[in-house]
Amino acid sequence: SGCVNAPNTIACSDGNGCTINDTCTAGSCVGVATLDCDDGNECTSEDCAGGACTFAALSGATCSDGNACTTTDQCVGKQCKGTNKSCNDSNPCTDDSCDPVSGCVNAPNTIACSDGNGCTTDDTCTGGSCVGVSTLDCDDGNPCTSEDCSNNTCTYAALNGATCNDNNAC
Repeated sequence: SGCVNAPNTIACSDGNGCTINDTCTAGSCVGVATLDCDDGNECTSEDCAGGACTFAALSGATCSDGNACTTTDQCVGKQCKGTNKSCNDSNPCTDDSCDPVSGCVNAPNTIACSDGNGCTTDDTCTGGSCVGVSTLDCDDGNPCTSEDCSNNTCTYAALNGATCNDNNAC
């Protein structure tokens, strides 16, 4: 019968460096899988040419830098970069900061503040809000007036006809 050239399934090289696990199949050398060029970088596009992996920058593409303190993340060259996020809540009764994992932190503080009410004193931050600790003392020492505080000002009203003691026995 002569020469017999039966196909086999041994390892071979198909001459393409971008394929791996090359195996003889039906009399030809075939690359079973392609070379994995994934570099895990979302700011590159991966390719294989001439048996070598190539990585091209995806500048301008959106990405995530994994930092909760940045926003508008995008690829710059082959790196993902974001701009710092402002965590300022415009509340003087919180200390504003940023945690790269959880994001903005607005922790209550206990500093002196102004609650905007002139009828309170010793205003202090409590639980993230400004609270007047005590009321303004408007007592003028006159038993013939009533004292009040409104619109940030002490006011006095005459108590005409009210009984009082002038401390004069005569």
